[in-house]
Amino acid sequence: MNALIIAAHGSRKKESALEVAALCEKLAQKAKDPLAEISFDRVVPAFLQFAAPLLGQTIEDLVQEGARRIVVFPFFIAAGSHLLTDIPEAVEKAARAHPKVSFSITGHLGGIATIDEIILREVVTHLNRQA
Repeated sequence: MNALIIAAHGSRKKESALEVAALCEKLAQKAKDPLAEISFDRVVPAFLQFAAPLLGQTIEDLVQEGARRIVVFPFFIAAGSHLLTDIPEAVEKAARAHPKVSFSITGHLGGIATIDEIILREVVTHLNRQA
């Protein structure tokens, strides 16, 4: 089983976790498309603090469900301590505990080369709705 974890900061506000969960549902639908470049059997949210499920628990749950490949996408704009320390440490700990599972961490949201284009496209869309 291939799994994708969208790792977000987490918030005490339930709406924030629901927003990340909704994103995971959209991604899950796209990841099941037979024409997709890669397919994931599961796309799930995980959080670093303030919300459940926490990243470490999500990884463990996926391994117990039979995941053999787990990819973590850090849903962060900038490289702070969660991105530079907490996520890599959680993944390294899981990799040591589960050597038969392949783990990887992608680049973070803010590091995507075309993030500027995505932002400008959203601004234009917003302004066009106001016109």
